[in-house]
Order: sequence, then structure tokens, then C-alpha cells
Amino acid sequence: MIKKIWAIAKQDAREGLYYRFDLLLYIFNYIVEITVYTFVWLAIYNTGNQVADMSFQEITTYYVLVISLYPIIFWGINDIMGEAIREGEILRELLNPISYFNYYFGIRIGELIESTIVGILTFIICSIMFKILLPSSLLNLIFFLLLISFAIVVVYFFELILGVIAFYTDSLWGIEMLKRAILSIFSGMIAPITLFPEFLQKIAYFLPFKDCIYTPVNVYFGKLATIEILQVLLKQCIWIAILYIVAKLLFKKAIKNITVNGG
Repeated sequence: MIKKIWAIAKQDAREGLYYRFDLLLYIFNYIVEITVYTFVWLAIYNTGNQVADMSFQEITTYYVLVISLYPIIFWGINDIMGEAIREGEILRELLNPISYFNYYFGIRIGELIESTIVGILTFIICSIMFKILLPSSLLNLIFFLLLISFAIVVVYFFELILGVIAFYTDSLWGIEMLKRAILSIFSGMIAPITLFPEFLQKIAYFLPFKDCIYTPVNVYFGKLATIEILQVLLKQCIWIAILYIVAKLLFKKAIKNITVNGG
């Protein structure tokens, strides 16, 4: 099974890396985005305002990390699933000798190879362009990377749920837009969670998406104690289990409906 998943991952990564110019455009886009955020916050700090108890160097580092992590964590499989549904490839995928979940897990790994290259190169270039902070400690860097790994799994199962819901709509475009909005807001990508209104902060602290970007970045800064980090990891494990179960239940129900509708 692992060999099949890895074969799918390599094939997907090979196809993605073939279009190198597209990857360069992604990197350029992220660099421009970071630059815009940096100059906006520079204008705010030049007025004498202090934002969320963060120095300008911290807020710059925050956005370099956030934008660099975005492709790694949030480049997912929904676009590919949506295209399969539109083109009728979904039936072939369901008949594959490998399970539907494992098939898309292989594709996700392939996408991860591409997105990690984009994210790392974006981070390196922006680290040269802007003066950013280094990790507070080696241990926090390890926890930071571990949290990112958990985040990738959380978002994968979240995307599977959205993909299964699309079985009923025959389209993932609207769902994809909703997904991007939810992840961008509640992960802390648009702005640090502490700048949100209180009711949005409460929602963000309940959902798992805050711990996909906002929390890892704060761990990078050394703002969480070890016991707090372990609690976050436990919370993410629980969310992974919940999302997996929900995805499985929805998938079984969707398959029954597809069978009936197919006659």
C-alpha cells in the first residue's frame, strides 16, 4: 500500500515540477504579497502604533512565515477532486485498486513536494530581503515543524470532507472559495488572531485552523510554554480523529447515493 501511495505521489510531483515557470510565478506572487504586507505594517508602525505587543521585526517575521507556510499547508487536493467530478473521472477513481482516501493521500504528498519547494524558496528569498528573527530555540524549531506536520494532516482531512460534500453538488468551486476564506481568516494568515474581535477569537480558539499557522508561528517566537505546546498537539490529534471519522461516514453515505443514482 505504501509503495502505491508513493508511486502516486512521485507521479503527481513529477507532473507539477515539470511546469517550473508556474512555480516561479507562485514564488514571485508570495514575495510580492509579503512585501505589500510589510510596507502596510511599516506605515502603521511609523505612526507610533504598537500592534498586538509585537515589534515591527516580529510582525515582518510573522508574515514571512505565514505566507511561506501557506502553500505547504493549504495547497491541497480540492482543485484536483473538483476537476475529477466535473470530468467524470470520479467513477474511475472509485474503481481504483487503491482506496479513494489513500489515492488522494498520495496526490497530497505529491502536491506537498511541490509546495514545500515553493514555501522554502519564498522563505529564503524573503529572509534575505527583510530582517527576520531566528527561531527562539532549537526545541521550539522542532515543535514548530511538528505542528506544521499535524496541520497538513488536519487540512487534508478537512479537504476530504469538502470533496465528499461536492459529490452532491457536482462542483467544488464555491466550496473551495469558502474553504480558502475559512482557512485564511481562522488560521491567522490575514492578521494575528489577537487583533480579531472577541467573538471571532473564541471561534478561532475552538477550531483547529488557528493551530495550523498562528500557533506554530508563536512557537517559533518562543511565546508558548512546552506544556501549552503539548496541549495543542493533543488538541490537533483529537481534531484529526474527528475529521477522519466524519470524512469516512460522509464518504460511505455518498457512495451509497452514487450507487443508487447510477441505477
